[in-house]
Formats: sequence, C-alpha cells, structure tokens
Amino acid sequence: MIYVIQLKFLTIVKLGGSVITYKSSSPPKINETNLDRIAHELQAYRGDLIIVLGGGAHGHQAAHHHGFADSKSPKELLLKGIPSIRHNMSTLASYVESSLNKVGIPAIVLPPFCSVILRQGLIHEFPTNIFRKSLDNELVVVTHGDVCFDETRTASILSGDTIAVHLAKQLNAKSILIGTDVDGVLDGNPKDNPSAKHIPIINQENKKVILSKVGPSTSTDVTGGMAKKVSELLKITRPDRQIIIFNLAVPDRLKSLLQNESTICTRIQS
Repeated sequence: MIYVIQLKFLTIVKLGGSVITYKSSSPPKINETNLDRIAHELQAYRGDLIIVLGGGAHGHQAAHHHGFADSKSPKELLLKGIPSIRHNMSTLASYVESSLNKVGIPAIVLPPFCSVILRQGLIHEFPTNIFRKSLDNELVVVTHGDVCFDETRTASILSGDTIAVHLAKQLNAKSILIGTDVDGVLDGNPKDNPSAKHIPIINQENKKVILSKVGPSTSTDVTGGMAKKVSELLKITRPDRQIIIFNLAVPDRLKSLLQNESTICTRIQS
C-alpha cells in the first residue's frame, strides 16, 4: 500500500485597511460588513493560514497625527502616539479575531509591538517561533500593522505589507494574497484616472516601467502605498510561490483565489 502525505501549505492573506475600515472616518470605524463577509470567505480554507491586517483608519490617522510620516518628528511626539495607535489596532484585531471565531475559524492575535524591534524603520528583530507553534497546533494567526520601538528613532510604523513579506520568507509561505480596494495593480490611480489600465502580470522584465507609473497612496497613508507594496513583493518571488494583489472589496474574489479559481488580479512573478 502506498501512503500519500498531504502537505499543508502556508497561505498569508493581507486584508487592506481601506477595505476593513472606513479609512476617512474620524474617529476610526471598522467596516463590520466587509469583515464579516471576509470571515465567511475564509471559512472553507483548510491549509495553514496567517491573516495580516492593514491599519486603515485605525493605524494611519493616529500615526500621521503623531508625526510618523516625518523623519524629523521629535521623539516626544512619536512616543505620545504609541498608546492611541496600539489601542486602535488592538480594537481592530480583536474584532477580526471574534468574527473568525464566530464562523468556526480558531483565530488568535499576535501583535508585533510585543516582540518586534526596528532599526531605522527596518526589521531588526522579528522572532517567528510563536507563529510556527501556533500554526503547528492548527490555529489561524492574526497579526497587523503596528507601531514598534525603533533603536534609532524611538518608534516607527511597521506596515502590514512588510510583515507579510517577512513572514513569507521566514515561514516559507507558498501563497501571498494581498487584498486592496482596486483590481490589483493599475498603470495609474483609478480614483484620479478612470481609464487606468489593469496590469495582469508584473515580473523582472516589466517591473521598472510599472513602478514608474504606480504612485504613492494618500497623504494619511504613512506606509508607502502601492509602489512600496509591489517593490517589497518583488523581492520574494520564486517559481513555486504565488503572489497576488487583488480587490478584496469585491465579494468572493478572496474565496475564488483560495480555491485556485480564476479571477481578476495582478500576479507578481519571478
């Protein structure tokens, strides 16, 4: 008799802040309708799963208010921002955790603030043992963009995109799905240019041209927007890894990708 070992591959799903929060709402407000729908779309997935939350209104507003977008901000201002950013992101993560548990997904939250150290805004220490242990015990991990202590700048923002890339490398993720509020990557901002064209594939051959056309996000987004997102994802491409940017705001697109069904998206390839 031949026994076939079924390997469970790790998938990382990034939930864009513009989809899971009302990004222009002040005070911050969670988009409960979208999050509850997303929880149901994740329900049928059976592999190892890490869910990374973008900050949206809960992260970017407080971070911008306390000077995290300006490298010259005094440390006193940055330190004052830590409690409000932490409170906002903890509130968002707690809601996501509850939504997932309600549909039978055994989710737990692992906040970066408790273990990550940055240096000049870049990851210096980011232990992943607790992530591995949680996945080995069939838990779904929820983590999120966060404020973290920085050895050179007192504190800096660690974006959800950077977290997704780091975890993909450290934990050997086979699939990274980045959910946004647009149909993947376009050659312009669709909110300013309705005729912006969708780009189905980004690879080493066309990346320079694409990155020259993809601009930053809004002024309250302190994490760099689409250009930084694509640049970071290009660093972890390999033939056996699926990297996709898709529109999380459209119902069932996430579900289709998790079931390996065709849908509108941008694939980032080596």
